[in-house]
Amino acid sequence: MNKTKDLFTEFPETSKADWIAKLEKELKGKSFADLQWQLDEDIKLDPFYHPEDMPQPPEPIFPGGGNDWEIGEYVFVNDFKAANQQALRALQDGVNALFFQIKHEPTIEELKILLDGIELGYVSTHFAPYYPGKNPVKIFRLLEELLADRPELARSVRGSIDFDPLLDWTDPPLDDLAKYIMLAKDSLPNFSVLQIDAKTYHGGPEDTSRELALAIAKGSEYLAQMQERGVPPLEVNRRLQFSMAVSTSYFVEIAKLRAIRSLWNNVLAAYGVEDAEPITIVAHLAPETQVKDPNTNRIKAATQAMSAIIGGVDRFYVLPADIDHKEPTGPASYRLARNLQHILKMESFFDQVSDPAAGSYYIEKLTDALAESAWKQFQEIEAAGGFGG
Repeated sequence: MNKTKDLFTEFPETSKADWIAKLEKELKGKSFADLQWQLDEDIKLDPFYHPEDMPQPPEPIFPGGGNDWEIGEYVFVNDFKAANQQALRALQDGVNALFFQIKHEPTIEELKILLDGIELGYVSTHFAPYYPGKNPVKIFRLLEELLADRPELARSVRGSIDFDPLLDWTDPPLDDLAKYIMLAKDSLPNFSVLQIDAKTYHGGPEDTSRELALAIAKGSEYLAQMQERGVPPLEVNRRLQFSMAVSTSYFVEIAKLRAIRSLWNNVLAAYGVEDAEPITIVAHLAPETQVKDPNTNRIKAATQAMSAIIGGVDRFYVLPADIDHKEPTGPASYRLARNLQHILKMESFFDQVSDPAAGSYYIEKLTDALAESAWKQFQEIEAAGGFGG
């Protein structure tokens, strides 16, 4: 038996027109156009796509080598000792990215309590200051002080600080940011000190291209502002991450996360940066998707997690299902949130294939459409004076 025989040669080729004719026959009077989805002003999607829609293979969006991501957990820091106990429990149960949401400015002693027993060289550690008059540079300085006598560990520590000056400050401390980036280069070279918070631009699926345009416009503004202050775009790119919200529009969210990679590469190319390190994308569940029923939240979180991971995020956080915009009720809620990502990684093997959506005609066309629409809007923002204009 010839095992190399192409079995599909026995079947006649079917054109897209053939499929549409069959579809309209089954629709009994309705047209193919009745099934098209007007996503936004510029994007109209067909209900299916055919090889004729993609005569050339698409360009790869991110490099191969698997699709691994970090499993994150929120740690709400009111009491530093209690937060440390939660963090240690999370690490023991398979979390590898801790996100400390700190409610008051910590002292060096409190930071030591918070990080006691945590091997910083093996996990990534992230901080968000949630208090009046917050100054992320102070947390960075405390971390530097904590690691001052361990320079090898400092060079290997991975993490970030939730720092988006154009979002959080009326008078953005851009001079401080430039110094901050160069400090990180020398003392904590694997630390991200600038975050482009795109969660605030997240709306419904019809606003996705606008969300992307605003995210890269803000990123472009940071590149320009830092370049004026002597920080090269390549160095800025190494120190930033994009924070994205993921809702329940399954295919749109996959395409959005894929699109922002190619869009940002285009922005970097405009600044003369070629072959840059891949952008870091962090994803969170969109707050509006959380309702009072925990079981509904768990079901939605499963599809949101799949969207984020298929879209290629580097780090993902699942809210405990009973949070209802408040702090969760106990350890069981956290455990179930962790287990969702464990199942996708260790049972469904979502981490084994790089860009698993590649080659899907529908997702590829949607990715291209979102990227084209977002780039057009980005150019309009730049023509009007840029993000800060």
